[in-house]
Amino acid sequence: MKKLEIILFGLLILSCQDIENCGTDDNRDFIIVRFFDFETKDPKVVGFTFTAENSPYQFRFLADTTVSTSGDTTIVSDSTFILLPLDPSTSSTRLLFDSDTTSHFIELSYDKEYSIFDPACEPSLIFLNIDTVGYSFDSLSIPGTVTNRQLSTNVEVYF
Repeated sequence: MKKLEIILFGLLILSCQDIENCGTDDNRDFIIVRFFDFETKDPKVVGFTFTAENSPYQFRFLADTTVSTSGDTTIVSDSTFILLPLDPSTSSTRLLFDSDTTSHFIELSYDKEYSIFDPACEPSLIFLNIDTVGYSFDSLSIPGTVTNRQLSTNVEVYF
């Protein structure tokens, strides 16, 4: 009986090591952009057609929209914020925002780094040192310079 308990305990320990922690990785490969009214600083409802320069994809985001693109990229908007992918093949991305009445751009620079959260998981991409190269909005702030699930905002746009 004692041997059976030891064997069962050993099997239990070995089976626990097969659990992968891939779903608990805090890294993400997109930024969160929030829009605000320049004068009141209140969240601002917007509707733009978004394009990442040199990308064949265009996205229109309006209230309560979820748009899935090819692969595993998803852009979500409640029209006061959007999730935007950054280009991992370069060290900067120029984002174009067009509406019926206006056009704006944001150009961001960043470093990228792959990390291995768990040896059983795929490497995850994280963008670091996010900074402004240029923009055409009235004002822009970068409160989150890294793409991490702990942050609710990377870029604040005021106009």
